[in-house]
Amino acid sequence: MKNLWDEAEAAKAKTGLDLRAYSSRLIGRDRSLVLHGGGNTSFKGAVADRFGASKQVIWVKASGYDLGTMGVEGFTALELPALLALAELESLSDSDMVAEVKRARLDPQAAAASIEAIVHALVPAPYVDHSHADGVLTISNSVNGTALLREIYGPRVMILPYVKPGFDLARQMREAILSSGLAETDAIILEHHGVFTWGETARESYDRMVAVCTRAEEWLAEHVRSLPEAGESEADPVAIADLRGRVSRMAGRAMISRPSTALPVEEIEEIGRLSRNGTLTPEHVIHNKPFPVVVGETVELALEKFASEYRAYVARGNDDTLLPLPPHPHWAILSDGSVRSFGPGLARAGVSADVAAANLMALRRAARLGGWQGLNEDDLRALEYWELEQAKLRAQGTPPALAGKIAVIGGCATGIGRATAVALRERGAVVVGLDINPAVEEFMNRPDFRGVTVDLTDEAEVATALRQTVTDFGGIDILVSNVGIFRAGANIEVLEDAAWDASLAVNLTSHRKLLKQAIPFLRHGVDPSVVFIGSRNVMAPGAGAAAYSVSKAGLTQLMRVAALELASEGIRVNAIHPDGVFDTDLWTPEALATSARRYGLTIEQYKARNLMQTEVVSRDVARAVAALADQTFSRTTGAQIPVDGGNDRVI
Repeated sequence: MKNLWDEAEAAKAKTGLDLRAYSSRLIGRDRSLVLHGGGNTSFKGAVADRFGASKQVIWVKASGYDLGTMGVEGFTALELPALLALAELESLSDSDMVAEVKRARLDPQAAAASIEAIVHALVPAPYVDHSHADGVLTISNSVNGTALLREIYGPRVMILPYVKPGFDLARQMREAILSSGLAETDAIILEHHGVFTWGETARESYDRMVAVCTRAEEWLAEHVRSLPEAGESEADPVAIADLRGRVSRMAGRAMISRPSTALPVEEIEEIGRLSRNGTLTPEHVIHNKPFPVVVGETVELALEKFASEYRAYVARGNDDTLLPLPPHPHWAILSDGSVRSFGPGLARAGVSADVAAANLMALRRAARLGGWQGLNEDDLRALEYWELEQAKLRAQGTPPALAGKIAVIGGCATGIGRATAVALRERGAVVVGLDINPAVEEFMNRPDFRGVTVDLTDEAEVATALRQTVTDFGGIDILVSNVGIFRAGANIEVLEDAAWDASLAVNLTSHRKLLKQAIPFLRHGVDPSVVFIGSRNVMAPGAGAAAYSVSKAGLTQLMRVAALELASEGIRVNAIHPDGVFDTDLWTPEALATSARRYGLTIEQYKARNLMQTEVVSRDVARAVAALADQTFSRTTGAQIPVDGGNDRVI
C-alpha cells in the first residue's frame, strides 16, 4: 500500500476535524482498503455548548458517505460520554443501539453515524481508522488464517475472532481495550472483517494503517505467484441479454447488469467451489449474497440451481420472522470466465461488480495458499438478514417506474429525442442516445445517460452501438426510434431524387435497421417496448411534402407489421404522431415565420393552430413516449397516438 500522506496538503487543515477528513480521503481513495462507503474513521475532541460548557465529542463517519470524497460534512458529532455508557451495558439489541446513538447526536438532524460508532468511542486515541483491507482479509480467510496472521504480525497487532458488527463487536472491543496488552499494540485485526488503527495524530493512525496493510501485501507477494491473466471475453451480447432478462424475472424487477472482471476458464470450477465458503468481508454478503451463480452451458439450469441453493440457505436459519430476499444472484461467473453483476440500478450494479472483482482476486490468491475459509453460513446469514438490514427492506419506497430499465433512443441530440431522453432518465431508466450529431455526447455525458455518435443509416455502426450498450448495461428494454429529416417542401413535379432518397433513407430505412438490430436483445428485455415517432402527415398529408409524408407513412406501416410479428414475444410496438412541435431543429425561425405568414397568423397564433388552441412542445411528446414505455399502456400494441392538440383533418 502506497503512503499518500502529503505534508503540504495536510498543512492546509485548520482544525483537527479538517485533518481527520484529509486522512480519511487517503484511505478511501485506495479501493483495496474500502469499497463504496465501506470502512469508517473518527476524531475525538471538545466543543462548547450553547451555555459555554465544554463537551467531549466524537465525530464519526456518517452512513452513506464515501471516505474517498467526503469532507467534514461526512462526519456526525456525538456525545462521547453517552457512547461510552452504552458500551457498559451487558446487552442491547442493534436496533436499540442505533436509536441510542441517534439520541447522542449533537445535531438531531444529522445523518446517522456508522454502526461502529461505539467501537470508535472505546479506542482511547483522538484518531481512529477502520478499513476492510483486501490483503489482510485474504490472509485471514485462507486456511489457517489465524496462525498466519499471528506469524506475520507478531505481538504488535492484536488478532480478534470474528463477531457480528454492532453491539456484539462493541462489547468485544471493550474487553480487548481494557486488556493489559493494548498499550503494546499498534493495531487490531478483526478476523474476516478488517483492521483498526489509532494514534494521537491523524498521520500516526494513517501510517499504522499503511504499515499493517503493506505487510500483508508484501507477504502475499512472497507466497503467491503471479496470477495468470484471463483471456479476452467472448461473451455473446445476446447471451448477456438473456441472462440479465432471466435474473430480472427472478428478482421481480428490471436489473442492470455490469461487467466486473474475468478469470481464466481453467480456474472457474475451483473458484466456484471456494466462493461457497464465505465472502471477503461480512458487508459483502449484503451487496452480493453469500455466493455467485456459476453459469455453465445451460443458463436456465444454473439459475434454477442457484435459487434452490439460496432458498435452502435461508431455510436453514430456521427463522420464520425473516423477510426472504428474492432468490436471484447478484453476480455470475460465465462459462468464458467473464464475470457480471446485477443490481436494481446502475449504482447498485456497479457496487456489486466491484465487490465481485475484489472477492475473486482474494479467492484466486487464497487458492494458491491452500484454500479459502471465510465466515460460515450462520454468520453470513446473520448479517445478510440482520435486523437493521431487514428494517431497510421494509422501509423501501416504490422505485421509479422505469428503474432498472435500459432505453435506446435513435435521434437524440435535439428536439423530441432529447426531451424523451430526459423524460426516461427522470423515470429511472439508463438511457443511451444515438445520433449523427456529436453534440449528443456532450449532452448525454453521465454514467446512466450516454450519448454515442452513430450514423443511423449505417447498419454496421448501429449494430456495434447496440452490442456495446448490452455489454455495458445488460440488455435493451425500450427502443425509441425518432431520427428524422424534413427537406424544403417541393411539389412532386419538381421533387429531386436526392431529396426523396434521403428522406426514405433517414425517415424509414434507418428505423428498420435499428429495429432489426435491436430485436435479438428486446426479446430478452423486461416488458420490452418500441416506440416510433411518426407524424400528423401520415393521417393528414400536405402538398409539397411528398418525401416526408410518404416516409412517415411507410414508418407507420413498418410499426404495424412489427407489432404483428413481435406480439407473441411480448414486445409492444406503437407509434406517436406529433404535429406542430416547434422547439425542434426541423423548425428554424425563418421556416416558422414563413409558415405563419402563409396562413395570415402571428407566430404565436400559428404555434397554437389546433383544436385545443395550445402549443405542443417536445416534452409533451416525451411524456407520451414514457407512457408507452412504462406500464400505462402495458396491454397496447400496434396503436397510433396523436400528440397534436387536436387536428380536424385527422379527426
